[in-house]
Amino acid sequence: MTRSDWKEICNEELCALGIQNFSALEICDVGRTANGVELAAPTFDLLGNAVKLIDVLEWIREYEVRTPILINSWYRDPSYNYEIGGVARSMHLTCGAADIVKVGYEPYQVAAMLEAHPLSDQFGIGNYNTFTHIDIRGMIGRSSPARW
Repeated sequence: MTRSDWKEICNEELCALGIQNFSALEICDVGRTANGVELAAPTFDLLGNAVKLIDVLEWIREYEVRTPILINSWYRDPSYNYEIGGVARSMHLTCGAADIVKVGYEPYQVAAMLEAHPLSDQFGIGNYNTFTHIDIRGMIGRSSPARW
């Protein structure tokens, strides 16, 4: 699947679902890495995982004070995941994980907000220096919760 195919079909689906704050290219920026590695788009059966994650991202966007959510990393194709040293069963491979920044908040604050989510027992939450990792592992059949 090409970048334009992914962008067109995924954006149509997101629009049909009324999703306005996230786009196909935030989920998966298909193209080439700085090292020239060709990135593949996810298969469309993974779009459901992305939509579930969007629900969580919308929740965190609205929590306390409505602020934008910036996406550092969402879907990773297997070759790119390997290239950057991602774990073999990374949730990023499933469209079910994102590394995020909530504008105006520190990563530890965002992690604490995610702990307040009603489904937090189904999440993986990672607190890093410059971003927060969120994944929906329990919502897609993986063991949960996970914290780091």
